Amino acid sequence: MAGDREEAYDLAQAIFAKAYRHLDSFRGQSKVSTWLYSITRSECMRYLKARSTRPAPVEADHLEQLPDAGAASPDQALEREGSARMVHALLDQALDETEKKVFTLHYGDDVPLDAITRLLGFSNRSGAKAYIVSARRKLDRAVRLWKARERTLDA
Repeated sequence: MAGDREEAYDLAQAIFAKAYRHLDSFRGQSKVSTWLYSITRSECMRYLKARSTRPAPVEADHLEQLPDAGAASPDQALEREGSARMVHALLDQALDETEKKVFTLHYGDDVPLDAITRLLGFSNRSGAKAYIVSARRKLDRAVRLWKARERTLDA
């Protein structure tokens, strides 16, 4: 009736669970097998009715052909790529190699500052934090200059 072994197991489990829950309603006016048959029949009918309203299963190869709804649209991807290039250029222009490495490890890869200090072998007291402070100050200045240039170009 279920057409699938797993669904048949689930159906049988639902039937026995219902029989157990309603054991106190068995009055003894019929055989136990008749009472179980009645429960089985009603559960199977309920199952068939529920299955008829479910959508048909979709095969895996059909799913692979569907577009990914979570994927970025082409214009979003291009915009993100352009922004990434601009950020990389800003980092290259404003920061030295150590600052860039510390900045990208901390903000890009979420590595804690103490781990960066140990990883890069810094011996100064403030460790990687000093490089972050310096990098943020330099980037702040570079972004202000870039915005000022953008405003003069727009005017």
